[in-house]
Amino acid sequence: LKNKEVQYMITIQEMNGHAKKVGLVYEMMLTPLSKETGIPQTALSMLMFFANNPDYATARDICEMRGLKRAIVSTHVERMVSEGLLERKAYPGDRRKELLVCTEKAQPIIETGREAQRKFAGAILEGLSEEELEVMEHCFQVMNGNIDRIIKASGV
Repeated sequence: LKNKEVQYMITIQEMNGHAKKVGLVYEMMLTPLSKETGIPQTALSMLMFFANNPDYATARDICEMRGLKRAIVSTHVERMVSEGLLERKAYPGDRRKELLVCTEKAQPIIETGREAQRKFAGAILEGLSEEELEVMEHCFQVMNGNIDRIIKASGV
């Protein structure tokens, strides 16, 4: 893109708008499961995050990765632990941290949630060819690499 005028550059506002709409549709797809189980939407989203991202299994991880406030995460974690959906385990090498692991009791909810996630992905990617999906994945990987490089260079 150097020395070229970019005519179709997406703005940060457009990107934020797309992200918000994607989040809204994702919530809509999980709403029936939330109502059926009585698990609040945010807690259900957290449970799915822990189930799908075992390498990010601390409260701090979900705060950072999902942009949730510590107090909200803490409240929902306490509820899910007391309901037997999450279990606290020792964090290897750091006794100040604890891992949050989905329990066997949570597995039926997680499986239903994963089906909702598959429907969500199918719905928002409908009409895209395999080639377009591959190009999109490549673009996101390049953009993510650029973002990581910028963050690293800034010292943040």
